Amino acid sequence: MSPRSSLPHRALGSSALALALVAGSVMPAVAEDGQAGSSSSVGEVAFDAVAGSLEQTPVGSTAELLGSVGSANVPIVPASVEEVGVPTRVDPSIRTTEFLGVDRYDGPDNVYEYWSVQSAAMQRVVTVEVVRSRGTGPAPVLYMLDGVGAPEYSTGWNHVADIHEVMADENVHIVNPAGAFASFYSDWEKVDPVLGNHKWETFLTEELPPIVAEELDTNGKSAIAGNSMGAQAAMHLAAQHPDLYDAVMALSGNYSTMDPLGYQTVRLSVVTRGGDLDNMWGPYGSERWRYHDTISHPEKLQDTAVYMSAGTGDIGPADPGEYGSEKFAMWFGIVLERGVHEATQAFSRALTDAGVDHRADYGDNGLHNWATFMRHFDAGWEYIEPALRD
Repeated sequence: MSPRSSLPHRALGSSALALALVAGSVMPAVAEDGQAGSSSSVGEVAFDAVAGSLEQTPVGSTAELLGSVGSANVPIVPASVEEVGVPTRVDPSIRTTEFLGVDRYDGPDNVYEYWSVQSAAMQRVVTVEVVRSRGTGPAPVLYMLDGVGAPEYSTGWNHVADIHEVMADENVHIVNPAGAFASFYSDWEKVDPVLGNHKWETFLTEELPPIVAEELDTNGKSAIAGNSMGAQAAMHLAAQHPDLYDAVMALSGNYSTMDPLGYQTVRLSVVTRGGDLDNMWGPYGSERWRYHDTISHPEKLQDTAVYMSAGTGDIGPADPGEYGSEKFAMWFGIVLERGVHEATQAFSRALTDAGVDHRADYGDNGLHNWATFMRHFDAGWEYIEPALRD
């Protein structure tokens, strides 16, 4: 495997979620009184309180940050709302799923193909970023999912992780769907007026695989991977569709939707992006919420190669470069990664209790950013790759 190029400065696009989580938990009065009208005002009023709370909260105790609000919802800080701006366009005339062709090429030697795939489920055209295997003969497919900020026309796996370089020597096709902003790559109950028509589970498991099989020379094997929101979704999809995915690699994910930390993370990911939570899976505690609570049915991964990783939330050598002068973003990276560290440990225990073989790596430090995600990528690929060969 070729060495990974150094990642450009770019923290994961999840500071809005963490701003609501941290400021809402540590300082509910500030959040509720509306004093936090901007990121700068939050900093002037609250930075010391946020930092002090995090420093006093040991790794493995992230749920304590929710203690001040108990079972209630964490208040939404106005500055944390980061709406998508324009709802993803829905065309009611679209009734069929079709491969429309390669829209454009990008990257060194045009190694990235950008497919236009018309989705009947979402009634729109989806951009799918593809890096064909540069090996010989049929190859497995690795589907890769972005985090919560998933842009519409490309992915972080290209522009941040340089996945074409990371996997240059591997005989595998990389398929990255774009435009799943704050969706959890799931089928929503209703069309959301801000976030649009999300039917990602149907798209990923029913509509896209036949097109991939037709357009790429595959060996019939596939895996699914993701970071952050995409990690949670990848584990869910692998558990619910073991006939499709032979392996899963989840980097810094949360695998519960029903415990307080999992619920608040999902809720804030959607609400701070302008979405209506009820449009996603209906009322909290409904069957759809439980369907996505992967930790409650780990046995479904019995015949799947399972790899996951997380940092600790302690600042490591690579972390400052991910945030630059954005000290708030760094604190948010701490609390988010502490949460997923806790969630990964819990899910690992559930898998062990269910008799499911797996590997979980943590490292000694690392915040919620691409440097932490990619630190364990090579180990993850090494672990799942044998399951993708004939």
